[in-house]
Amino acid sequence: MAGSTLWRNTVWTLFGLRDYTKSGYERNSKKFNKNALNADLTEKVAIVTGANSGLGKYVATELYRRNATVYMLCRDITRGEQARKDIIKEVEEIKVEGLDSKVKVNETSLKLRKVDISDLKNVREFVESLKNENDGKCHILVNNAGVMNQKREFTSYDVETNFACNTLGTYYLTKLMFPLMQKTGPGARIIIVSSGGMYTNKLDVEDLQFEKLNPFDGTTAYAQNKRQQVELTEYWSKKYPEPETGVKFVALHPGWSDTPGVSTSMETFYRHAKSYLRSIPQGCDTILWSAFSEEAEKVPSGSFIFDREVVPTHLPLAKTRSKPVDVEKLVNEIEKYITIGLEEPSAEENFASISS
Repeated sequence: MAGSTLWRNTVWTLFGLRDYTKSGYERNSKKFNKNALNADLTEKVAIVTGANSGLGKYVATELYRRNATVYMLCRDITRGEQARKDIIKEVEEIKVEGLDSKVKVNETSLKLRKVDISDLKNVREFVESLKNENDGKCHILVNNAGVMNQKREFTSYDVETNFACNTLGTYYLTKLMFPLMQKTGPGARIIIVSSGGMYTNKLDVEDLQFEKLNPFDGTTAYAQNKRQQVELTEYWSKKYPEPETGVKFVALHPGWSDTPGVSTSMETFYRHAKSYLRSIPQGCDTILWSAFSEEAEKVPSGSFIFDREVVPTHLPLAKTRSKPVDVEKLVNEIEKYITIGLEEPSAEENFASISS
């Protein structure tokens, strides 16, 4: 597997300690336009995957606070419903306290949907239902959901779970949503929340299910998935040029953020780095900036963004660049897995509309 090397890990760690931490954000944010996120998103429709906690929950909160109609896509409906209640309460308190005069608070604008991104039929059902709502339009798609399973496990259609959620499901949701986004454009934005861990990996299209990764390591699998996401973002931007489609594709790195996912999936890293990690609002800044700021209109489609700036997708001398033929093979393999996943019977019909 084309995974990490000592050079990649060393350079990535040095970059990380300098830029990805809380102090890195505090330094980089001095250049930010403090008014860039002042926006009223009334009549805008947004989808946020993995919205029940961490970065996804905060992003959903901030979009809803700016009066967007927000769809929270959550795998766990109980946790999702609690998150929805938390968001409504928080935004109501902001309005009552007069901290933001633009807040309107419309509970029906915050919608919860039970969607497991790794369940392809579930994803398809959600998108089909969405076509009958909001005139079939969507302005912002934030692909945030992700997993870092430390055991090699499989979906009902026999695809390794990290790949199924991080790459396959994200690809399929994006593919199905693109026509709706194109109908909405110009100005529609598809955001992929990636990770700096992708810098340590070169795209490997020969071992998508990590059969050769022995012993299996979820962190390495996750990093490879994130490299795949970045390559796909560039691929989509070329296949669907923004000037012709009105849809912008961007991937981004939120920095090393103090989220529940990091604390549970990377316990050793979290234990040693906790005091250096960014807060959730700091980690979400570039997600929100990319999703709706006017400044981000100037960002070329297909870009990789960190702290509101377009940055390279490869470390110096890391030898991680891919050949176009490899990216094409990745897409072809993904399409094969999608066909298999849609043909297999689901264990249960687990799509549900919780709020309207």
